[in-house]
Amino acid sequence: MPSVRNFSLVKQERLTEDVFQMDLKTTESLSEYQPGRFVMVEIPNGLQQLRRPLAIAAVDLLTGCISLIYRVVGQGTEQLAKLVVGAKVNLLGALGNGFNIQNFQVGDQVLLVGGGTGLPPLMYLAQTLAQQGCLVTTMVGFRTKAQIFGTQVFAQAGQLQLTTDDGSAGKLGNVGTLLNAWKMNNCRHVFACGPLGLLKAVQQRFASQSVPVDLSLESRMGCGMGACAGCMVSVNGGTLNQHICQEGPIFSAAEVQL
Repeated sequence: MPSVRNFSLVKQERLTEDVFQMDLKTTESLSEYQPGRFVMVEIPNGLQQLRRPLAIAAVDLLTGCISLIYRVVGQGTEQLAKLVVGAKVNLLGALGNGFNIQNFQVGDQVLLVGGGTGLPPLMYLAQTLAQQGCLVTTMVGFRTKAQIFGTQVFAQAGQLQLTTDDGSAGKLGNVGTLLNAWKMNNCRHVFACGPLGLLKAVQQRFASQSVPVDLSLESRMGCGMGACAGCMVSVNGGTLNQHICQEGPIFSAAEVQL
């Protein structure tokens, strides 16, 4: 069974107008909080029955802290944004399969592609790959400069390519613009997380290529453990349905039906 534990809120930071980062501390082991996995966060006011799924954006083993990044989109996340330092936050998990990067080696070239609140799992992934000695290129897209967050992490991990819809920062256009101009250069693996349109663009871009592509899917979830069947996705040409929360959230682009 997944663990259920209380964390202490040690930092609450507004990254953009509606995106926040929570840093949570525990004295217990953080070994299960691997890149690509997620947690189900209990809304502390007791009025919201369902937990909220949030990807793990960073883990600091030295301080015993994990970072969660979320966008305020409703009453539940509004309550999270009101929490102050010292508050207790109850987490279920870590959940999901996570990114399979155990066999990556020094010098392996890896491409990350993301946008919006799909960036947090890629932030943790970029840091981990850089620590393993991989050569990381990250393509990220935002609608406008005011919505940008997390880019410093990617720049520190390797090469960053940035685009905005209005051209207020980086290259004018969307991530598809960057993908169309990108050369393979012996890429070992591609990872992507973000809006459905972005995931489809990545899936189509590499459909005829031999490089493996993994997509981190986002979904509304009721339980996070596969019991409610509220986050199903089709794989293997539509012949099989799987839970994003349990068999995912990471799926091969060659198998999943978007």
